[in-house]
Amino acid sequence: MRTVCLNCLTEFTYDREHNRWYTVIRQRNSGHAKQIETYFDKLNLRCPRGCELDPVTLDHPTKVIGFVGESASSKSHLIVSMIHSMMNDPNLASRYSFIVSPKSASLWTQLEARLLDRRALDATGPRRMSMDMTQRSDGITVQAQRQTQGHVWAGLEQRKPILVTAYSLHSARAVNLAFIDVAGEDIADGAVAARVSPHLTVADFLWFVVPSTLNKQYLALMREHADADDQESLTNAVEHSQTVGRTTLMIDQIAKLWRAANSFPIDRQIEPPRVHVSTIIAKTDLLSLIPLPEVNMVAPPANWADSPVSANGAGNSYDPAQIMHRGEITRGLVRRLFPAVDSALSIHFPWNMYFPVSAVGCGKRGDGTYPVFKPYGAADPVVYMLDMIEDLRVRA
Repeated sequence: MRTVCLNCLTEFTYDREHNRWYTVIRQRNSGHAKQIETYFDKLNLRCPRGCELDPVTLDHPTKVIGFVGESASSKSHLIVSMIHSMMNDPNLASRYSFIVSPKSASLWTQLEARLLDRRALDATGPRRMSMDMTQRSDGITVQAQRQTQGHVWAGLEQRKPILVTAYSLHSARAVNLAFIDVAGEDIADGAVAARVSPHLTVADFLWFVVPSTLNKQYLALMREHADADDQESLTNAVEHSQTVGRTTLMIDQIAKLWRAANSFPIDRQIEPPRVHVSTIIAKTDLLSLIPLPEVNMVAPPANWADSPVSANGAGNSYDPAQIMHRGEITRGLVRRLFPAVDSALSIHFPWNMYFPVSAVGCGKRGDGTYPVFKPYGAADPVVYMLDMIEDLRVRA
């Protein structure tokens, strides 16, 4: 069993036969890891470096899931929307059970309540450091864990994950899913990225969050076809400020950070199973304002926010083959709207998957509220991700 201390990022494997924990040391080229036997007191709930551990990380393998995007990409809303869909989607409920870690429950309840009340999560703000903790104004990634003096990460700004345990009803196996929110603005500088986002170096899944409004010519076209409600959202300059140039830089810097941290050759493409990389095209509801044939297969209908809940849950395919098919259609649309983004992803992450998602299902009003909370396509990324996790499969 592999787990990871979500504070200092020390990786562990558990030898069930000998009842021993081993510290993992990654080798060059991300090859097989050396293992050093580690004395580990499970009752003490601290890793060898002195970090306080969440007890659930010792019961099941932990998968680190990093969401990378700028403040305006809506990634904070996306994380909450995906976890909400995991817990409420009837199709997923027939296959899995999802339980939020007690240590994440308070933060999760607060964030979910805001979206259910149709209020936007606060935008990313500056982080302030004190001796023991850092804070961000929206609260989604507050790191409030005390560290022992001389700790390897002491004094560094870190982001606190939301931890959810996924149980497979079919295999009776479970994994922990650690959702980490990373601001893309931090990634433009590699030194800053390493300081505030060290979790990305041990991530099992990387999700780039790219808003559908990157291409400003198409953004102008959206504004021409928008009704009054969409006009209010589309005229928000901050909400749609992310550009193609900053997005390609973000992708490139993430790849370089990951390669450096894992001693991975510059001429070798990053591929599964070491890390699964996908891109979510966020704010997909706005694509319905563009008169392109691919949009009908990718975006919700123009009246999505007014219509009753669809028969298949909330715009999800669920079937892996259909998810792949819609992903390829989305790839074609990305190559048409902002081809430089697909090229940047293809250079480093040629196995990248695309998912069209609208975290809320409609645009944000000027007062920071939404007409409805009706996510579109938020469960399909979860279906794909869980299908990739070998620890959830039936043992041979």
